Amino acid sequence: MNCDEVRAQYLAGEDDDATGVHLAECAACRARREDLQAGRRALMDQAIWEEPPPELEDQVVALITANQNRPSLGTGWLERWVRPLAAAAVVVAVVGLYGVFRTPSPDWAVAMPGTDLAPLATSTIAGWNTESGTRMVLAVEGLDPAPAGYVYELWLSQGPLHISAGTFTADGEIDLWTGVTRADFPRLWVTLEPLDHDESPSGHTVLDTGA
Repeated sequence: MNCDEVRAQYLAGEDDDATGVHLAECAACRARREDLQAGRRALMDQAIWEEPPPELEDQVVALITANQNRPSLGTGWLERWVRPLAAAAVVVAVVGLYGVFRTPSPDWAVAMPGTDLAPLATSTIAGWNTESGTRMVLAVEGLDPAPAGYVYELWLSQGPLHISAGTFTADGEIDLWTGVTRADFPRLWVTLEPLDHDESPSGHTVLDTGA
């Protein structure tokens, strides 16, 4: 199952063991779980699916007709267009709701294991290439919270050139952005950084994909 199929099943309330396995393995889908849960709750609200009273369409048509300044056109064209549009609006609303929670599959994903400074830590990182850079979802487990006065920082590197993609303080699922692409900066790594004025990596590496 791909990400779109899993998210569609989840929204429909049809998630099963296969869906659970996918969520456990896919950092991108786990990062969208709260959005998916909100969408599922919204879709389960009976008010969304409640059939409007049969006279509603006639009332809408009558209201529009009463405000027309071109009586010579008559009301036939209104009935031919407004009634189908009213039905189509329901479909558009549902499709739009799904579109809000549907996220394309990542353009790339890679494991970023822990180093000797964090031997129990594991992580995966998924990335989406955009016109303005790269959106990433970092999923980290087994990493101790950053001590007071410190943060973890994700870097993208090409040789001696390092670009920061943002900071975080604890494991979990973190959304990060950078203005460059991984194709140009293939190494991904996380360091423990003191809160100071030095903007260069500290060298205390806790997660690293390697060169």
